[in-house]
Order: sequence, then C-alpha cells, then structure tokens
Amino acid sequence: MNHRHLILCLLATLTSMDASAWSRMAEAEISSFKGIPCFTISKKEERRNGTPMLGALMVYDISIKPPVEVWSFILPGATTLPMHAKICYLYGQVPAGAESTAATMLKTGRMYSVFLNGRPDDPSDSTRGYKGKFCLIATANGGQQVIPIKRDMQAWIDEICPANTPAQKGQ
Repeated sequence: MNHRHLILCLLATLTSMDASAWSRMAEAEISSFKGIPCFTISKKEERRNGTPMLGALMVYDISIKPPVEVWSFILPGATTLPMHAKICYLYGQVPAGAESTAATMLKTGRMYSVFLNGRPDDPSDSTRGYKGKFCLIATANGGQQVIPIKRDMQAWIDEICPANTPAQKGQ
C-alpha cells in the first residue's frame, strides 16, 4: 500500500469514528446536608458549560464487586432539570415527575460513586456527564459525615475509603 492510500485509509477511519470516543466526563461536586450526600456540579463547570441539563442520577456502592446500585432516578422522555452549582440533589430525594428506585441506607466505611447523566445544551461541548466518589465516616456523636473523594486522591483509584481523613484525625 503506498503512502497516499495509507493516509486516505487513516483519514477515513478518523472521520468515521464515533464522536462519543472524544467525550469528556466532568467531576461532580459532592457535599453534605445534615449528614446526607448531596450532588451537583461545580461553579467552575457551570461557568464553563452554562447550565447543563440533568436526565438521570445514579449512585452505586463500589466497595463490592460488581458494584451495586443503591439509588437512582430518571426523568421520563425528554424531560430534564437544570443543573446549577447552587442546586444540590439530595440522596434519596426524588425530583417531581422523576421515576426512582428505593434509596438504600448508606453505610459508613463504604465507597460510593455518583453519576449525573447530563450535558450542556451546546452540541460542540464534549461533556457527557458528571462523576464523583464519596465515603461516609462515623462521627463522635453517632452521626455520619460525607467525605468527597477527588480524582487526585489515591482513594479514587483504589476505591477504598481513606483511613486518615481530616474529620477522623480531629476526633
């Protein structure tokens, strides 16, 4: 095969590739409201993408293999909800009109992942969703605290809750 044919084959392959192969998975923001995990996007993502639209949310226990879904909701049809950094979707709280599974009680010492299935209105933006991980730890007063796991933490890769979190050191 001469060089001209090789280049044409390469170009044909590249132009026929599925665009989703170039997609981007952004990081979800995980916070806590009265010890319950709450999920949203960061202010940085909102500035970058405008207002992404949410179609579904899924939470998995990834401490066990294969991972087990512990809660999810989906909006029917083409219905979506705006995802603003100031709007947080609370674990177990189902938005109006959404279909959901029953929320399983979350356990301390377990690693969970969340996926917010949403994307910006801009078709040129490659973002295809928002993913995050978190753990729950027991607090001294018998409650629980949400510990967000960032992508730059070893716990993100290991999928094991870190033993020495700032909250545990202070107890």
